[in-house]
Amino acid sequence: EENFDFYEPMTVHESSLSPCVHSILAAKLGREEKAVEMYLRTARLDLDDYNAEAYQGLHITSMAGTWMSVVEGFGGFQVKEGIPHFNTMLPSNWSSFSFKLRFRNRTLEVKVASTGVEVQRLDGDVLQIVVNGVAREV
Repeated sequence: EENFDFYEPMTVHESSLSPCVHSILAAKLGREEKAVEMYLRTARLDLDDYNAEAYQGLHITSMAGTWMSVVEGFGGFQVKEGIPHFNTMLPSNWSSFSFKLRFRNRTLEVKVASTGVEVQRLDGDVLQIVVNGVAREV
């Protein structure tokens, strides 16, 4: 947190990787406004042509960073001791979000809404997960 508070204000975020990393960190720190700001910056980098270089091609890293911001940032996805953990944050002006991911030959679909978090295993064997600190099996 100290490093984020020190370095983020000095960072110009011109790299296509910078906003997504800061979005993920801000979400993990519970800084919703900064997490959303950096998410929008990474998601809209080429759409709004922030760096005036979209004519040269698109930033694939920013596209991947958009997914990472949702999954690792707002979805809070981490693997701890081989178990998927989701520590979610639903931005106040979003009604919901969802994503799918593959984990050890299983497809998981995660839906986050104001009513709660739903995780479904779409294929593969039963899996132990942790959602917002609560262990469950899917």
